[in-house]
Amino acid sequence: QGFGSYQASGYDELADSPVEMGAFWSAEFDACGVPHRFVIAGAAASFDGDRLIADTKAICEAEMRFWHGDKVGKRGGPKLPIDRYVFMLNAVDDGYGGLEHRHSTALICNRRDLPQRGEKKKQPEGYTTLMGLISHEYFHTWNVKRMRPAEFARYDYSQENYTQLLWFFEGFTSYYDDLLLRRAGRIDDAAYLRLLNKTINQVQQTPGRLVQPVADASFDAWVKYYRQDEQTPNSTVSYYTKGALVALCFDLTLRHEGKGSLDDVMRHLWTHSSGGPISEADIAAALEAVSGRSYAQELARWVHSTEELPLSQLLRAHGVATLEDPSQQAQVLGLRVAEANGSVQVKVVLRGGAAEKAGFSANDEWLGIELPAVGKKKSSQAWRIAKLDDLALYLGDTTKFTAIVARDRKLLRLPLTLPTGVTTWRLFTHDAAKVTGWLAG
Repeated sequence: QGFGSYQASGYDELADSPVEMGAFWSAEFDACGVPHRFVIAGAAASFDGDRLIADTKAICEAEMRFWHGDKVGKRGGPKLPIDRYVFMLNAVDDGYGGLEHRHSTALICNRRDLPQRGEKKKQPEGYTTLMGLISHEYFHTWNVKRMRPAEFARYDYSQENYTQLLWFFEGFTSYYDDLLLRRAGRIDDAAYLRLLNKTINQVQQTPGRLVQPVADASFDAWVKYYRQDEQTPNSTVSYYTKGALVALCFDLTLRHEGKGSLDDVMRHLWTHSSGGPISEADIAAALEAVSGRSYAQELARWVHSTEELPLSQLLRAHGVATLEDPSQQAQVLGLRVAEANGSVQVKVVLRGGAAEKAGFSANDEWLGIELPAVGKKKSSQAWRIAKLDDLALYLGDTTKFTAIVARDRKLLRLPLTLPTGVTTWRLFTHDAAKVTGWLAG
């Protein structure tokens, strides 16, 4: 049952070895000859363990081959950095996240996102998200737990440890987590592009991308990313999502120039660092070694400035075109809200949006709207709203109206004008062969 005595080689290994005790579901499998175990606490009786194991095995083997080639696990093949691995998953009513370790990962997911026996409908979005989490944390076995920032060569447990490289270690991992689901055969090209589309729109709808370079966002993680408030989207950008798009730009640029791919850069870094600490200079050197030219200008523009990324042109060169669709109501207004029990609570007012210009503030409760009077004898109309979608019902063609909000129990009337031209990106394939050539590796 696992009880007995264990010995760690030092404090680093001890702190990096989580323990699961209690009643749980467990299964074992081999990936490229390496023993793996999956442990789940809190799964419902309908959980399909066979499907989860089959999918996880495919993901693990795809990532092993990504780093070490097709001979991995075969006689005379390359030596792997692990001789065992454990997935520990806590299935809860509402939760999501993961933390990487050298020989394991500790995951949290919504138990409804686990695969269900007898499920005949297409793969649920929640399960795809869970597989992406599994892929992300397993990729960290190489990219973070071994190959890591030079500042983390030795961890100082007495204080925060700072680096500007989280855009690479978390961002590039975020690029590959979904891409490797596609290469493992767990999703198709269309599903991958939907996931990429979501990431692009998340970044595009974050005004902080125009305020803070992603390198600075990496360094400020302790004081900004992990201490978020209502101004976070306006003042910073996620090094996960923006970093993933930086990785996309490097990958597509390398492929477009016919100089290999980001895959080659990652493997070059792994080989030349011996799976150890690296700096941004090492990343730059790897890009140059693979491509034959300096990428200093791209690093300056994409990582150390707030310049927009050349996403549209790079995607089009690889068979993916972009359309601009009308945005949902919250994005049109420049708001992030919570809707519950017939109440619209303002959580974030985005920089430069219509709501900011009207005077909205975080924590306002949006109660209703008042339409202007039309004609000499008609009076204005006022409506209570329970969700933002009510605006389309009550406004009709009206674009200028008054929002009625409660702020600290005081009622305010805010003049609001609906803007035009607020759009959201939609990706679609215009050259399937080019898309497959990129996604298949």
